[in-house]
Amino acid sequence: MKQRVYEILYRELVENYANSKGRTNTADFWLTISAISFAYGLITCITGLASYIPYGYLYAVSLGGGILITLSILLCLPTIMLMARRLRDSNNDPMLIILLLVPILGWLALLYLLCKRTSPIQNRPDISNNDANIYNNEASLYKNEGNVYNNAANTLQKQSVSGVFIVGLLVLGWLVNSAGSAMINHNFMVEEFAYSNLEPSALTKKANRLLESETATTEARSIVRTYYENLGKEDYHGAYRQLSVREMERYGTFELWQQAVAKEQHPKVETIRLDYVSQDKEDDYTINYTGFKVTFENGHDPVLVRLYDAGKGWGIVSIEDVEED
Repeated sequence: MKQRVYEILYRELVENYANSKGRTNTADFWLTISAISFAYGLITCITGLASYIPYGYLYAVSLGGGILITLSILLCLPTIMLMARRLRDSNNDPMLIILLLVPILGWLALLYLLCKRTSPIQNRPDISNNDANIYNNEASLYKNEGNVYNNAANTLQKQSVSGVFIVGLLVLGWLVNSAGSAMINHNFMVEEFAYSNLEPSALTKKANRLLESETATTEARSIVRTYYENLGKEDYHGAYRQLSVREMERYGTFELWQQAVAKEQHPKVETIRLDYVSQDKEDDYTINYTGFKVTFENGHDPVLVRLYDAGKGWGIVSIEDVEED
């Protein structure tokens, strides 16, 4: 069985990787598709397992994604040719593969055509005698439903791989792919939560590397916390010192800023979570940016506090309303 599977896969994906003129029967087609599906699922599952490595999430996802993209590029042409041969084997025009471009209805129609049984060449009225002779020279005989076509040798081959094995391989591929995707999604949520709370994680380390400081995000969050603590104590001078020069200039004077802020409510802060980091570089001039989502007790609307550091310490640039996800 194992040798038979290898023979079919090698013939369909390697020997005939660019051949659209031959024929591929139903069993060999779905065996190949199932094997490809299993390969994708296995890579996804391994990537999901690797994402559990401490601080290895980004590396695992990047490497796994790169392998999947490379595999997709390598299998693109062989898969298209495989589908063309399957359509020809059921006496349909290989150009019907264009149905891939039609969502839902086109895919269902193409799936039906790919599942059709093998049809002898003589039953196709729209091909010339010369074409029929060419196909017959390549095709040999179709004796039983379980017999398969061999392009390389005009002889009858052994019985194809059983349908139970093909279905099992397809289901197994779906299961490992689902398991891998679930692990990746779970670990992404864990990483995202750790990132927002400045806890050790791959995303947090990436943010610190971008800002070129292990303490940059912690210092920025401290500015936000101090700002709201001072507002809660009505220490407006202390809160005002947490603003950036740009924000101070927007109000003109401390008195005008105090008048505007004093009119607002200042509920107690519930959480301060990192939302994003970024950096701009122009020649020798570097500006770091961060944003923190601040939530409040008693159901008050959250805000996004934006900060920047141009080399003189973090300062609040703006405070904006945000909508809950």
